[in-house]
Formats: sequence, structure tokens, C-alpha cells
Amino acid sequence: MAATSASRLDRPPAFPPYDVPVAYARGQLYSTKTQSFTLPPSCLLPPPPLPLACGGHGPVGCTYSAGSPPAFPAFPWAPPPPLPATRCSIAEIEESAKAEVEDNFSPRSVLTPWRRATPTPASPPPLPLVVGGKRAFDPTSDKTSLMICNIPNSFVKRRFMSILDQHCAQENDNPGWRVVGFVRSEYDFLYLPIDFRTKYNKGYAFVNMTTATAARRLHAFLHGHSWASIGSAKVCEVVYADIQGVDALSAHFSGSRFPCGGNKEYLPVRFGPPRDGHRQTVERVIGRAVPRPR
Repeated sequence: MAATSASRLDRPPAFPPYDVPVAYARGQLYSTKTQSFTLPPSCLLPPPPLPLACGGHGPVGCTYSAGSPPAFPAFPWAPPPPLPATRCSIAEIEESAKAEVEDNFSPRSVLTPWRRATPTPASPPPLPLVVGGKRAFDPTSDKTSLMICNIPNSFVKRRFMSILDQHCAQENDNPGWRVVGFVRSEYDFLYLPIDFRTKYNKGYAFVNMTTATAARRLHAFLHGHSWASIGSAKVCEVVYADIQGVDALSAHFSGSRFPCGGNKEYLPVRFGPPRDGHRQTVERVIGRAVPRPR
């Protein structure tokens, strides 16, 4: 009987109840009923790593030595130890070296700000055409050289100069020109092409006014004028010349030869100072007069 009891004392019970000893060490029993037990402060801390079983005899997690009471096992409801903090990393998105354009149909990059396409302003309609394929007069232009069309063929250069002098004198005699900023009406170039076979003009002339304001005044004076008083059915039209400026006009006609038999009245002329209807000017002929072919 004693041997049987001793053999049972050498191994731990299989299923210990709660009112019987909770641990066993070399034949000594520790009962929760007969021995008081104080909860150590270490149990308030996170549980340590679980060691191996005590010599293969006690429950896993108990740590004790012979002759000393075991430490209280960890509570199953104790909070788990905190995990080591880790930093989240976001991979950088490399922007393409090629800038995105508004008409590109490829997927837009997440780093490219969205831009609304700028609407293209509608171009203004072209000005209506007049006789000869010339564009209509633009009152906002800064051009100064004019082509005066539908001139009576009987006009010679001196008669047409008298019309221009009359217009400039009327504009410059206006009391308004004495105010600050008034622009005088003057012209410094004139060419009335002549048909040397018939000795009549070709129905048009080139005039360069010194300012765009003076050009607009001459347009208002002559454009739409009827020559019925001199027996002509023509109506004058004034448009901008293709060649602009007194220097450009002089350079264009300077190399020309005019088979007029030496009569320089048929050649282009440049005035200095410009003619204003009152002062005397010097005329410089442009081009070269040559004998008429026989």
C-alpha cells in the first residue's frame, strides 16, 4: 500500500481539480487551501516568454526550483505584448520626363495637375473683296500707302496733285488742328501710271500719306466719290497698296525704266518736305525715262 502511494506521489495528477494542489515538486504538495499565496507585482507586467516544461513534470509555463514555491502562471486574459512599431513606406512615383500635353490621349499621371483646354478664339471673317482682288479698307490699320482706283483716264499727274492738295489744305485749315495732338494731312509720294501709247492714265494711282490718320481722311474724302461732274461714270475706290511706306515704294520703282520719250512728268515722284496744300516742296523723280521704241 505504501509502495503504491509512493509511486503515485512520484508523478503529477492527470486532471487536478481547483481545490487540490496546483503544482508538484519532488513529493511536496502545495495546496491553495492550506497555504496563503500573494500575487507578485511581476504579474502586472506583460508575460515573459514561456519556457520549456519544468523537467518534463510540471505544466508548461511554470518556473520553480526545488524547495521554493513556484511563480504564478500567466493569466490567459492578460494583454499580449505590443508588437514592434514599423513605418509604412510608399514607393515614390516617378513622373515621366516628357511633359503631358492637352491633346495626349494616354492616361494622365496622378501627379500632373489637370488643365482645362484653352478654347481657340475664332478668327474674324475676311474682309470683303473689291475690284482687282484688293481687300476692303480697314479703319483700324496703321498703313499709310493707298491705291486709288477708278480715276478718270483723262487725268494727268498735275490735275490729280491739285485734288490731293485741295484735300490736305482743307484738313489742315480746320481750326481743330491747333489743339495739342492734331495730325496734319500730308503726302510724300505719288505715281499715276500712264499708257505711253495712248497718253492716258491707267485708271489708278499710288499715294503715300505721312500718317495713318491722314490716310483714313483721304479714304473718307475720295472713297465712293462719283466723277459724274466731269462726264465719267466711274466711282472712286480707295484701298491699301500692297507695298507700304515711302521708302519701300521708292525702292520698288527706282530700278524701273519708263519709255516716255524723256518726259519726266510720267514718272513716280517723291516730295520733300511732304506736300500739305500750302508750302512749296522739291520733287525728286523715281526711275529712269528712256526713249520710246520705234
